[in-house]
Amino acid sequence: MKILLTGATGNVGNYVGRKLFELGHELIVVSRSMKKAELYVEFPAKHIEHDLVSSPLPAEVLNGVQVIIHLMGETIDGRWTSDKKKLIYDTRIKSSQNLIQNLPGSVQTIISASAQGIYGDRGDEILSESSKMGADFLAQVCADWEKPFLNLENKNIRTVQLRIGLVLDHQSGALKKMIPMFQKGIGGRLSHGDQFMSWISIEDLAHIVAEATSNLNYSGPINCSADSVKNKDWTKYLAQSLNAFESVPAPAFALKLILGEMSSLLLSSTRMSSEKLKKLGFVFKYDNLEKYFNEKLSNFRNNQGLIYVHQYVPYSIDKVFPFFAEANNLEKITPAMLNFKIAHQSTDKIQQGTYIDYNLKIHGFPAKWKTLIDEWNPPFQFVDTQVKGPYSLWHHTHQFEKMGSGTLMTDLVRYRLPFGFLGNTVAGAFVQQDVESIFKYRREIMAEIKF
Repeated sequence: MKILLTGATGNVGNYVGRKLFELGHELIVVSRSMKKAELYVEFPAKHIEHDLVSSPLPAEVLNGVQVIIHLMGETIDGRWTSDKKKLIYDTRIKSSQNLIQNLPGSVQTIISASAQGIYGDRGDEILSESSKMGADFLAQVCADWEKPFLNLENKNIRTVQLRIGLVLDHQSGALKKMIPMFQKGIGGRLSHGDQFMSWISIEDLAHIVAEATSNLNYSGPINCSADSVKNKDWTKYLAQSLNAFESVPAPAFALKLILGEMSSLLLSSTRMSSEKLKKLGFVFKYDNLEKYFNEKLSNFRNNQGLIYVHQYVPYSIDKVFPFFAEANNLEKITPAMLNFKIAHQSTDKIQQGTYIDYNLKIHGFPAKWKTLIDEWNPPFQFVDTQVKGPYSLWHHTHQFEKMGSGTLMTDLVRYRLPFGFLGNTVAGAFVQQDVESIFKYRREIMAEIKF
């Protein structure tokens, strides 16, 4: 099918896009910035630059499109100033209105995001899709978000509104922010901790979206929540999975003082039922929070850090891998501030067992780094590990996967700082930021290289 996707540069959008591409669909991505889309969309797609908040999508863009998946929306993180609230509202409601303004007859299905916030703060009430709406800001946003799609069935268009719980992904969203806090021993329950939190893994959410594109039984509002747990249990499971300890609870008044109105999101209780999904035959891969944390967060134990990066480049794997097989090219994709230079390589060509010595500067201080090529499996994978250098652990897996006519590159870095808990507490946030900025720079350079 020909599918148009908004919100594709985010982690959820990319999970969805990669899955849909694997299923053989043709994808069109609409983004406010062509440059951002080219940098951050991790699958083959036609890119259309258009600001859906400002104006309707031109009819010609939708020509032949059978399915629309609408995931865009300003993040709700941070203090809700009047400008922030306007962005939260407009990027959801105005974009939805403009998206459906010029629908051609080819469109059969529209799948749009909504959120658990539509129910408001409901204590321990079990919430189905027919439960009444809440009355706060987020509830109104969600209700208005869904409204433009409610009358499209009159045009023989099937619509699905996904009321999404807290999406779990260790590389984005709330969980990414929680992990370092718990590692440092400053993560604890919020207020009394009795409020329910509805959650879903990013993998299961992508599976639901993919299923909804073709399964005609998916229709109307659908709660996307694998389970709901109390905040105090969430806190306990997260701390245990990281071999960390809980800090004192964060009192409600302090959250309100720091975050203002946004604190209501953290203190509200939402207990969504997933019965509708189960009756549709959907089986969750992850429906037990404790098990999910233990499986997904094992790489974060003992103060370990993790970087997981995807990048799609529109060149074949036979062209991309040789670039990385040449050690001197590492200098080209490393920020100049690191003054990164290869001092010695133990073999003429990189292979398993090759040692490489580097000289670099870390915030202006000279440093030496020696790595070993632990694995060498061209053109699909190689692994380098630090033998000597600034980390107590550095294990970098480079993977290359054929994706259409291009290549999906994946980097998985596990690292740990010296001095254990103390080192992570003092410098962990700075190092994480440094490593992420290095990969951001590399992403930008790789997007410019013509192989």
